[in-house]
Amino acid sequence: MKKELFYLKIRQTEKEYLVSVCDQNLLGKTITSDDLELCVNERFFAGDLVTIEKCFEEIMKATSCNLIGKIIINEAIKNRIINEKSVMWLNCPKIGKVGHAMLIR
Repeated sequence: MKKELFYLKIRQTEKEYLVSVCDQNLLGKTITSDDLELCVNERFFAGDLVTIEKCFEEIMKATSCNLIGKIIINEAIKNRIINEKSVMWLNCPKIGKVGHAMLIR
């Protein structure tokens, strides 16, 4: 089985540790669902291409997170990092089902 990789970007200030993660296939795409449009902006999400383990390691240190993608969201739910009720699911005709979650600690 192919090991999934994710784009991980970290921004750190004196008080904040922001982690952004997206599924590899979504970077640079625009997700549309009904009247909603969500851009998976390269400036915001493009960082290192890493494993799920590295993503979770950084998410656990974060003061806030922004996660987008079917795979990263499902893995975060499965590993009890986020609650399924905190996910906004989008049904994009071109891409399929995509989850988005923002977390603040």
